[in-house]
Amino acid sequence: MAGFQMIIKLIGGGMALAGGCGCGLWMAAARKKRIRVLRELEQAMVLMAGEIEYAAADILEILEKLAGKTWYLSDFFQSIYEVLAVKEGTGLYEIWRREMVRSPVYACLETADREVWQEIGMHLGTLDRQTQLRTLCILQERLQRRIQEAENAYHSQAKIYRLVGITGGVFTVILLL
Repeated sequence: MAGFQMIIKLIGGGMALAGGCGCGLWMAAARKKRIRVLRELEQAMVLMAGEIEYAAADILEILEKLAGKTWYLSDFFQSIYEVLAVKEGTGLYEIWRREMVRSPVYACLETADREVWQEIGMHLGTLDRQTQLRTLCILQERLQRRIQEAENAYHSQAKIYRLVGITGGVFTVILLL
């Protein structure tokens, strides 16, 4: 009977250790995902600017291209494209905001990141081409600052998240045994 209890304690300790390690790794990965999403949004803005300036493409063409060229934001751009293609009478900005909140990547971004993302939709398709390009340039600069801040935070916090997760798991195992 004592051997069985020891095996149960070891299994429980292993699970607690794995849980602590997993939690620390998950927190670090969430920070990394935020950086990837912001970088993809920046690349989408570059593509938008190029399509507006050089191809004189309309918003439907741009959204269709973005849906095919992005990973994290693909569903977001695809859903906006589909709603606009039906021409239900809703403006781009309202659709943009609605789909932004529905997007799975919405939760991994901070409030300031979301504000930049929302402002992109606010200024697309509403102004003349030159104003749209200038606005995209300004928003791209803001987004680059957000990316730099996210990278700095990641480098300073990722190791801490992993270490705290592992340490928490080890201490839990020590308490259980």
